[in-house]
Amino acid sequence: MSCIGPGYQQTFEQLKEFFKNRQPIQLKKGETFLNYGDPNRKLGILLSGLLYASYTSESGHEWISRFFYIPDNGIVSSHETFMTGGESNEVIRAYEDSELICIERNEYEELLETNPELHRLVRIMAEESYVQALQRVHTLQSLSASQRVKLFVKEHSQIVSRVQRQHVASYLGIHRNIFTRILNKI
Repeated sequence: MSCIGPGYQQTFEQLKEFFKNRQPIQLKKGETFLNYGDPNRKLGILLSGLLYASYTSESGHEWISRFFYIPDNGIVSSHETFMTGGESNEVIRAYEDSELICIERNEYEELLETNPELHRLVRIMAEESYVQALQRVHTLQSLSASQRVKLFVKEHSQIVSRVQRQHVASYLGIHRNIFTRILNKI
């Protein structure tokens, strides 16, 4: 669950620079970037704001899987279905008013084929994202609830006050009351 390092942030800034002439889209708080069952043919580069991804388990419980915010996680995508073009198995919504640059799947492929620098940037970010996901899995499997909360607060302090406690608790895989109890002790 650790923060992505300065290499990601530098690469993300280079990626934003690559698309600086692109007209951004605006999402108001609560608006959907990607909905359940939609064919996933786009990804976003977050310029400002905060979004989150969630999925519904077989029991019907909705779980937060990711927060998208600057500077740590600015690529907005349900990447599995973006790569396959399949229907999204999660929803991505704006938690706050947000601004993004949107890239369609076919344009993404064409840009990667014709621009080695963009291809390099995307590869670096994908590698960093993979490491971050692996660290999150290890954290969820090996740390106690208290340790997860303390680590999240330490590494993501810039969004703790922006996100409802129940959503951070969902992201950490714990009940909201447990999260609140631990947070109040910190």
